Amino acid sequence: MMAPMEERPARPAYALYILLLLLAINSLSYADRHVFSVLIPAIKTEFGASDSLLGLVGGPGFVASYVLFSMPLARFADRWSRRGVLTLSATLWSAATAACGAAGNMLQMSIARLMVGIGEAGGLPPAQSLLASLYDERRRSSAMGVLSASTYIGVVLGLTGGAAVAAMWGWRWAFFALAIPGFPLALLLWLTGPRRSKAAQTPSDEPSESLWRAIRRCWSIPSLRLLGLGVGTFNIFGYAAAIWKPAFFMRSHGMTIVEAGSWLGIGAAIGGITGSLLSGVIVDRLRVRGEEWQLRVPAIAFLLAFPLFIVMFTLPGGAAVQIGGLRVPGVALLSILTGMMAAMWAGPSFGAAARLVLPHQRAQATAMLVVIINVIGSAFGPVLGGIVSDLLADRFGAESLRISLFSLSVLTIFGGLLFWRASVHYPHDLTRVGRSDEAPSLLGEGKMKESTL
Repeated sequence: MMAPMEERPARPAYALYILLLLLAINSLSYADRHVFSVLIPAIKTEFGASDSLLGLVGGPGFVASYVLFSMPLARFADRWSRRGVLTLSATLWSAATAACGAAGNMLQMSIARLMVGIGEAGGLPPAQSLLASLYDERRRSSAMGVLSASTYIGVVLGLTGGAAVAAMWGWRWAFFALAIPGFPLALLLWLTGPRRSKAAQTPSDEPSESLWRAIRRCWSIPSLRLLGLGVGTFNIFGYAAAIWKPAFFMRSHGMTIVEAGSWLGIGAAIGGITGSLLSGVIVDRLRVRGEEWQLRVPAIAFLLAFPLFIVMFTLPGGAAVQIGGLRVPGVALLSILTGMMAAMWAGPSFGAAARLVLPHQRAQATAMLVVIINVIGSAFGPVLGGIVSDLLADRFGAESLRISLFSLSVLTIFGGLLFWRASVHYPHDLTRVGRSDEAPSLLGEGKMKESTL
């Protein structure tokens, strides 16, 4: 039985348009996800919640639904319509974000965050799969790097934008402001997004694969399994930092909510976006020397990031440097550097996943990575950071959060080592699935064929 044909890459102008549209949609997804963290102090004051409870809502409260729905929605996208699943998902997470702003207590907030998780579960896998079909091998990692920048654009929108709106009109309006743009963008994707050509669809005579079998198939690929474990391990710390760094800036460095959101937003904008874009470009250039560089680049970035995190979490409160006439906090400068290093995994990883499976399995492979990352990372990171902080609070007071994040940062090393091991297996895994000698398609030889999907 023959596998589905590879979809022909789109014309450059259309491919760029869809890349930018997906960038905007996914940026809003991450903004809706991260705005909660900068609003924690205000939500804590209004509802009287503990750090541990807020950590549960910020981590497992969101991740539980995100993980449960990622694989089913990815399978639906692979077999039905990636455009349709992403459109419906963007509409749902936007409505749920608005519901967070309307919450009257922590129970309602928790339910709304669960719904945000369901919506966002159908976001990244179809988007990555769409992008892989629009760009050939020579440009795919670079395109994935651009899409990965949505994580950090979203952090800027969520932290900086959310903090600014909250300071002017209250924390509820921060949720509303980020929810509204999602609706027209979802409609635009539905009207103009690419439709899968019939040649690239799953053959009708192919037996239906169970969800468990699809998971086992992806898990059986050593490099895919190891890079998932590597990112998941790093993100125990990474997600804890994403949730708790605004509070750390406020408690240990005396910043206001607007200052914390602004400096973290600047760090994400400069460091995170730069790292995302550079990683794809570097990988596309180094792959000619050996396929292992696809995953070796993020491994090196993680290992270099660890000493920078150590300095960040041991820097005395209020330490700053003068740049021109501006007094810049030391932790803000370190956030730029650590953000750049920590951002270099996504584009290469999702680019690797796209090559390790057949075209009609890409959303599911991405979903498996997303599930591993969130089960290991964000399900444990935020709540673990909050629990350790609470346990140390009696002895260390406001500095308990600093010590909590400092202790978790060692996981950056383990993430880097797992990535390095994945890079060793990667060339062999490509050979096993028959894609190591994949000839580059000719970008611009025609737009994807339209269907009535």
